[in-house]
Amino acid sequence: MLKNRTLILKVYVCLVFIAGLSVSFYILINYRDISLVGVLLFGVLIFAADNLSAPLPKTGSVSVNFGISLASLIIFGPSTAIIVTFVSIFNIREIIKRVPYYRHMFNAGQYLVSMGIASLVFEIIYNQDVANFFSTKNVGFILVAAYIFFFLNTMLTAAAIAISEKISFANVWVFNFAWLIPFQLFLAAMAIAISFLYKMYGPFTLLFTSLPLIIAQYTYLLRVKERRALLNSILQIVKIVEAKDPYTAGHSVRVAEYSENIARKLKLNEYDIELLANLANLHDLGKIQVDLSVLNKPGNFNRKDWDEMRKHPRVGYNIVKEITFLKSEANAILHHHERVDGKGYPCGVKDDELSLFARILMVADSYDAMTTDRPYRKALTDKQAISELKKNSGTQFDQKVAETMIEILKEKQAL
Repeated sequence: MLKNRTLILKVYVCLVFIAGLSVSFYILINYRDISLVGVLLFGVLIFAADNLSAPLPKTGSVSVNFGISLASLIIFGPSTAIIVTFVSIFNIREIIKRVPYYRHMFNAGQYLVSMGIASLVFEIIYNQDVANFFSTKNVGFILVAAYIFFFLNTMLTAAAIAISEKISFANVWVFNFAWLIPFQLFLAAMAIAISFLYKMYGPFTLLFTSLPLIIAQYTYLLRVKERRALLNSILQIVKIVEAKDPYTAGHSVRVAEYSENIARKLKLNEYDIELLANLANLHDLGKIQVDLSVLNKPGNFNRKDWDEMRKHPRVGYNIVKEITFLKSEANAILHHHERVDGKGYPCGVKDDELSLFARILMVADSYDAMTTDRPYRKALTDKQAISELKKNSGTQFDQKVAETMIEILKEKQAL
């Protein structure tokens, strides 16, 4: 199954790459008015923009480089624009990281296809001869070209991700790219401004148009890196917590995996799936304040032990709610030991008072606890765990979430 998917992905990458080269050669053969000044100036700008691009949630990156490509198209025409676009393919960061060759091929192909087709349509509909170069109609045509590029670029990329990870194309596109629709309008407006000032006052205007945008993009990149660094630091703390309790080593990672599988089965969007996975990785963070003697106690807990253990959801919640990009669903950590019948802890909430994220975490966390060796019992088999999920469905666990987990487990057994 995995080999078939890999083969399909490689064929897809090759087709996109060949299509990109074909469109580029067609433009270069049919539109020979290449501007060397345009290639040099805009090539330098787009190289800088692409190498300072910010990563997208799932894969790929976002930058202002299309605005620069579009400006070169408006000012110099398709042939110059396609060469400028080709320059953007040389990403130093990816070369240093030794990104696989097929990713370079795909990036080159999909970008050249998208820019090439947008350029051809633009050349057909854009009226270079009107007295007002940026008439209302021509501005409309620029927007058409911008969104032709956007939809081709994002759909080709979303298809590659969907094939690679065997997930919904629509889910990938909405999660990774739908939020960029207004940003594309901004890039088109930026291209119009760059083109207008360039034609009116010359190349030096690029210092006041493109460079500030590239700097703003770099600032955003730093914010993304800061967010990832914060999350990685907290995950390291989770590993320290799990190191205190050898019986739960790797527990959070497994709970995150089970939670993600359940969420996909329930057809949650990719944004929510990533948010849930991050919360699952952090769900036991509060155990950092639990006494080590309780965590590693070999026998049954007494009341004092339970009081000590039951404080960890609230401790974890109080930490995670301060993280900006996780606070909207931090209640899932507070409630991951609740029950749908209201007999859980620490709040005793039930039914609709529990978020879907909390219900998923409850099942994923309990399943991993059941199938992991503990000091006081051996791990249950999958068959026994399924039996427990069925028995406690509707009381401890949300019925739909429990049924979804059982379905996932049965599908795994059938492989």
